Amino acid sequence: MSARASLDVTRIRAVLFDLDGTLLAIRGGTSDGHLARRLMFLTPVLPGHDPEAFARRFFVLSETPTNYLLAVLDRLGLDSWLRPLADQARRAKGIGTSRASTMVSGAGAALDAVGAHYPLAVLTNRSRVQARELLAHHGLADRFRAITTRGDLWRFKPHPQAVRHSAARLSVPPESILMVGDMPVDMQTARRAGAQAVGVLTGFATGAELSASGAALVLPSVAELPAAILG
Repeated sequence: MSARASLDVTRIRAVLFDLDGTLLAIRGGTSDGHLARRLMFLTPVLPGHDPEAFARRFFVLSETPTNYLLAVLDRLGLDSWLRPLADQARRAKGIGTSRASTMVSGAGAALDAVGAHYPLAVLTNRSRVQARELLAHHGLADRFRAITTRGDLWRFKPHPQAVRHSAARLSVPPESILMVGDMPVDMQTARRAGAQAVGVLTGFATGAELSASGAALVLPSVAELPAAILG
């Protein structure tokens, strides 16, 4: 169930969740995703002859530069113009928009269970408007004490400022944070801030990639988090 069981639950004082691929389901980038299907004709020349694996790797590697580009456009006041294009790109990846998204199975119950013991927060590279719309759409707006978005920072994942900012808003030291995410960049962000990280396999990354990036524990999904940290 885990790739590396080295999580110290006694350190945890707050839990910080990524949004897409962690709490919200991703349907693209795999064999049922748009990109993988469109790459089928290139199968003979792709590494390993596997369009699904290639699509997953592409999304993992493009995460950070894409988010920096979106943040710059936001700060230039181009977010309204950009939003239809960004939503189209998210749909191509299988990432939900504010009008069309689903929660990872068991995510709501997991938030209830963990939230009964720890303050919760969200750290996402989406804009604040998008994050609030998504959380409200799924009835999650009141579950989190803090929401940190790309509009709050100049330095984003994997820079440790993202976790440090969230920790400050929760009034806890960064090393007491548990970051839960689906991408290597989430694990790297936590590690660089001195926090712990748990990876989930509901995004594009593999368990090996999450462990190599600093995950203390890798779970099939966020639904298993309460059992892992609450006993």
